Amino acid sequence: MKVLIIHNHYLEKGGEDEVFSAEAKVLEERGHKVIRYEKSNEYIKSLPFFRKVIFILLRLNFSRVVYKEIKEIIKKEKPDIAHIHNIFFYITPAVYYALKEEDIPVVQSLHNYRFFCLKGIFFRKGKVCERCKDKRFFHAVVGRCWNSSFILSFFLAKLIFKRNPFFKNADSYIATSRFSRNKFIEFGLEEQRMHLKPNFLTIEPESGSQEHNYALFIGRLVDYKGVETLMGAYNLNPAFNLKIIGDGPLKERVYDFSSSYDNVEFLGKIDRDLLLKTIRGASFIIFPSECYENMPLVIMESFALSKPVLASNLGAIKEFVIDGFSGVLFEPGNINDLAAKITYLFFHNKERMEMGKNANKIYRDQFNEEKNYYDLINIYEKTIKFKKIVVTRINN
Repeated sequence: MKVLIIHNHYLEKGGEDEVFSAEAKVLEERGHKVIRYEKSNEYIKSLPFFRKVIFILLRLNFSRVVYKEIKEIIKKEKPDIAHIHNIFFYITPAVYYALKEEDIPVVQSLHNYRFFCLKGIFFRKGKVCERCKDKRFFHAVVGRCWNSSFILSFFLAKLIFKRNPFFKNADSYIATSRFSRNKFIEFGLEEQRMHLKPNFLTIEPESGSQEHNYALFIGRLVDYKGVETLMGAYNLNPAFNLKIIGDGPLKERVYDFSSSYDNVEFLGKIDRDLLLKTIRGASFIIFPSECYENMPLVIMESFALSKPVLASNLGAIKEFVIDGFSGVLFEPGNINDLAAKITYLFFHNKERMEMGKNANKIYRDQFNEEKNYYDLINIYEKTIKFKKIVVTRINN
């Protein structure tokens, strides 16, 4: 099978990039021809101010460059299917039109909620927000939901809430959790086109590793990831060892916080090898996110290395972090509950170790490479079949 995989990289590398690479790799290793079409928002960032303005005004909705390049790839490679991971912001909806005109079946991965929310996470002013699900994009514009800018929010809302290119030109969608699948259906995507397939990583599971008596936070240092809640919980109970990995707008606040305690270490942004080494040494991982998460790769990495996760009881997280089995859940944003659960995990070694074993079993059973490969191919085959039926009906 020839697969055209399309992905637009954001400025900061994240989970979508990992999934894009992992799925391309697993297809190639099993003999499929993978054609990668990649763009990056670094290009937009590098533009002079006035050219950025021109891009937003004239190319944000449709890039003739991308349209032409996709057409040329199709004519040369003749792919059986196209799998789109992300189009924001360089690639634009032009890719859908090019694929539609050439009758190429299209699978759209739904890594976040960007088609329904400017931020992609349903989070505003410190809490979950679904005000834009009624398609009244003025909520997002007035709230300056994109980069705290009224103008930028207006143009992005104009693109996102004109949803026909996304809804009409994708033949099927991939959701990574039951929670997100149900949300997408609630917001208007067709249930019969929706497939459920978790992400996976090319990480070999490890049965267990030595602990060095510290809890570990990994994530972007922003309000919706709950790092402020974590710092508040630590202030209530500063007796335990804590390591923090990440970068973002709250970096200075986290640095100041860590400098105030001898047993808190702020590692900042580190390479992947050191990241995995630090996970191996942790007693457990703290994931206090306060927004709707689809399927956090941090949790998968922790499970792969037999580490239980202390996570907020919100969105899809509880589908993976099963309270008392593969980790512990706490009330989102509640510093007292988080502090109490941290204490519990440090003082219940036997239970914590058992949760780590269970987490590893979940990884081996649900997130293994072979299972995910067959699930992906099954989705491709169903999408191709669906596309043929649609084209036949149109032609008749």
